[in-house]
Amino acid sequence: MKLKAEKGHDVPIHVDGASGGFVWPFLYPHSEWDFRLEQVRSINVSGHKFGLVYPGIGWLVFRSKEDLAEELVFYENYLGETDATFTLNFSTGASMVLAQYFNFVRLGREGYTDVMEAMQSNAEVLVEKLDKCGHFEVIGEKEEQLPLVAFKLLPGKEYDEFDVSFQVSAERGWMLPAYTMPPNAQEVKVLRALVKHTLSRAQIDRLANDIEHACETLEKKGHAHKRERHKAKRSPNV
Repeated sequence: MKLKAEKGHDVPIHVDGASGGFVWPFLYPHSEWDFRLEQVRSINVSGHKFGLVYPGIGWLVFRSKEDLAEELVFYENYLGETDATFTLNFSTGASMVLAQYFNFVRLGREGYTDVMEAMQSNAEVLVEKLDKCGHFEVIGEKEEQLPLVAFKLLPGKEYDEFDVSFQVSAERGWMLPAYTMPPNAQEVKVLRALVKHTLSRAQIDRLANDIEHACETLEKKGHAHKRERHKAKRSPNV
């Protein structure tokens, strides 16, 4: 808005709310990131991340019809009438749509707020436990973020984050992914725990204990072999 007011440049904004679009409205309702901002013209959000349904549902919402490019609209003759359709993957099953609709009706704004607050609370507990175990530095601000915990090992370890990921997977079956940062920071490694609604407080306690135990094991035996790292769980299908 400032750029438009001062220099006359009308720059439209697309908000990639794939994950945060189902979190921010419930945890941070006063944070203006959506159509309350004049320049925001479109927003996308995924239901399978924090919308509480399985993969296959998501939305791309435009501020007005004029913001949808005509070449993206598919016209077909259906039952004798011309039907305009805008979809990114054409014909698919409707089960995930029904599941999402059911959650909307069953939970409503109040219910989704309760679920998001529970996830945030569990994430805060995990942060506290990781801080206390003495092996990690938690990354990121503690306010206004997704219910996830990003953390890295303190300096001086004989093993790295990928070893921790393998050890937690091999010993306890957790999927705790490790990453390197993009180019020019690729030497930085982090671990990430996504705290979803399926993780109870008891499971958070167990995860924190298992991570600490994995570090204690690695302190004694050293880093994992390269062949062992490839055995770490990367997805529910592996």
